[in-house]
Amino acid sequence: MGTTIKLPAMLDIPEKLIPFLVNINDYRYFLAEGGRGGSKSQSVGRLILYIAEKLPLRIVCGRETQNTINESVYSLMADLVRQHNLDFEIQASKLIHRQSGTEITFRGFRQQGAFNIQGMEGIDIVWIDESQALTKQTIDVLIPTIRKDNAKIFFTMNRHVENDPAFEMFARRKDCLHVHINYTDNKYCTQALKNEAQECKERSIDDYEHIWLGKPLSKSEDAVFSLEELIATGNDRYQLRPNYGMRLAGFDVARYGDDKCAVVIIQQMGALHWEVIHVEEWGQKDTNYSTGRFLSIFSDHKVDRGIIDEDGIGGPVLDTLNKGRGINAFTGFRNPTLAYKDNKDYANMRTVNTYRLKELVSRGHIAITDEGLIRELITLRYTFDHQQRKILISKEQMRKDKVKSPNMADALIMAVSLIGDVKQEQERQYIPRQTTQFKEESLFGIAGIR
Repeated sequence: MGTTIKLPAMLDIPEKLIPFLVNINDYRYFLAEGGRGGSKSQSVGRLILYIAEKLPLRIVCGRETQNTINESVYSLMADLVRQHNLDFEIQASKLIHRQSGTEITFRGFRQQGAFNIQGMEGIDIVWIDESQALTKQTIDVLIPTIRKDNAKIFFTMNRHVENDPAFEMFARRKDCLHVHINYTDNKYCTQALKNEAQECKERSIDDYEHIWLGKPLSKSEDAVFSLEELIATGNDRYQLRPNYGMRLAGFDVARYGDDKCAVVIIQQMGALHWEVIHVEEWGQKDTNYSTGRFLSIFSDHKVDRGIIDEDGIGGPVLDTLNKGRGINAFTGFRNPTLAYKDNKDYANMRTVNTYRLKELVSRGHIAITDEGLIRELITLRYTFDHQQRKILISKEQMRKDKVKSPNMADALIMAVSLIGDVKQEQERQYIPRQTTQFKEESLFGIAGIR
């Protein structure tokens, strides 16, 4: 007969995740992945708080980037402390247990391009939520700094693509306990979440399998890009040719709660070839801050031309740069609906330029190696309007579908929209001048003599 384990209320978690508790001394890494509603974050949060009461530990809860404490699991942990009346002091950015002395802090591991790993050598437990967003570069820097023999590292994630770095690096390791869990495995899943899952299933089976069953994206039939073709662009890198090097930047300005401002810079490597050379995003939505940051990036990276999303709050930023600062290197990008007589294939300018990017990718004319940017590009999907023209699923609809806003992808699309003008100018520049050779008969013709 099996042995029944009596657990305290604090550890009332789905049965599928109980091995994280009973086998805690047998593994260094713990990976919980799957779809929404599986109680992954809730369960790991409960487990960490339970251990934190028993032992004096240093614990870090982090993610790839964290611009504010609200982007962390701080609220989840603080709510659990209050709910179970745990003896933690809840400070503005950390939790401290009054008896054990355990300190739980929250951080982003890469902020503004720099690694934020100071002091990680003495950490006992690390929990990385939203681990699907971790880049290989961050993992390669972070993991070697966690040096304690008995340290434990937890990953919770909704897999995004087949080769999410954290999954690829840890899921099959012998020292990693890996559990896949969905809402169907969680007896505590609310009826409201179950109803939402059913609505999604009826609307799109592909979305349901990705969002609710944790199936990673490759390329659904309505996706613009496949993961394979984007990864393959890394093989299309060209050395910079003489007399080239034009740099174009797309700036996407954040408008909504979880949106981030984003910048993508592409450089012309030759007559046909381009490469993404810089990707950056931030959560600060103050327009003065964003305007200053745009100017700084523009100067630091020696950008020749920039384009800003002019719809919404990007308009004032563009006005400040053009009129207030007198910089004419910035133009505005707008996304109007196109008349059928003007474009019979695509319904708006965002879709037009997305398929210009698609053409560059298909022809091997652009190299994209940034993992975060690739993850966003494969989420771009299209449908058809009433005139049977392709149109990208809007960012608003993606937000409703619980898909991260593709801010970096949109910044790249805007940068690509400038390529046509650059090529036209270059072609005009290199058109050889026609010289007129005067022959005797042509001189008579000019004079009107037959």
